[in-house]
Amino acid sequence: MELSIIGAGNWGINLVRNFSKILGLNSVSVCDLDENRLTLVKSEYAGIKTYRKPGEIIDISQIKAVVISTPAETHYEIAKKALLAGKHVFVEKPLSLEIKEAEELIEIAEKNKLTLMVDHLLVYHPVVCEIKKLIDNGELGSIYYFYSQRLNLGVIRSKENVLWSLGPHDISVFLYLLNDSPVRIEASGGIYVQETQKIEDAVFLHLNFSSGVDAHAHLSWLDPHKVRRLTVVGDKKMIVFDDMEPRNKLAIFDKGVEWTEKGGISVRYGDICLPSIRLYEPLKAACEHFIHCIEQGKRPKSDGNSGLEVLKVLKKAQESLEKNK
Repeated sequence: MELSIIGAGNWGINLVRNFSKILGLNSVSVCDLDENRLTLVKSEYAGIKTYRKPGEIIDISQIKAVVISTPAETHYEIAKKALLAGKHVFVEKPLSLEIKEAEELIEIAEKNKLTLMVDHLLVYHPVVCEIKKLIDNGELGSIYYFYSQRLNLGVIRSKENVLWSLGPHDISVFLYLLNDSPVRIEASGGIYVQETQKIEDAVFLHLNFSSGVDAHAHLSWLDPHKVRRLTVVGDKKMIVFDDMEPRNKLAIFDKGVEWTEKGGISVRYGDICLPSIRLYEPLKAACEHFIHCIEQGKRPKSDGNSGLEVLKVLKKAQESLEKNK
């Protein structure tokens, strides 16, 4: 199967690396409007086929799948043309910028029995997959709340705020772990660096689910610490996923609060477990999953509907941001 990657920027080059390893260099091509980017790709992947315009890719019948790693505002147009041409589509987050556009892409894909997958990378992370198992099998008990921190100093975007840049990662994880959609969405943020453009550099996002679970995300590209952390608090156990840890990324705390026979409250302190989890590159797993779904006719874990649900949260959160300015 031949596949083409549209967009060879900082993230696109990672997609080139992974798909070329999975399918072989002869089965992968790259498209980018910037000749300098293509020159860089050809210097690292000798003999790889390159194109300057997405339209060239769409018209090549041998290319059965397209990977879109371009600016978010172009996702809908490129994905629609690819799907209408009968090609499977893997698209960077977000799926599109408008809900109606996402719904249209899903409809086209389903009508033509094509794979439409959104690169919600963290749902393929081995630690997130392990957390999903712990929650589903009741290891943590009833879930009280989640909170995540995605902080760093840079990269500061000029065409999207930090909610749209970083938020899809944590939103997709919340929805995946709970298998639920929020009933209340609130967001507040701060505009510090790009006041004229009115672009938020820090956002506090709060989601409340029908199950009663609360989820909170702190997003910032204007912070002295680089933090990638998720905490889940249950009535039996609590866990912390720290993606900045090189090896022991997941810690399970056998701690909680219990009612005593006399009606009082007792705090329980148990062991801390650092489970051995085989680590692998989430992007590689996502790329392999995309190929597998095409070959087996399976629905991706992060399919178009998953992308639509994340987009709905982003839109509601953006509305809340606007109200709270």
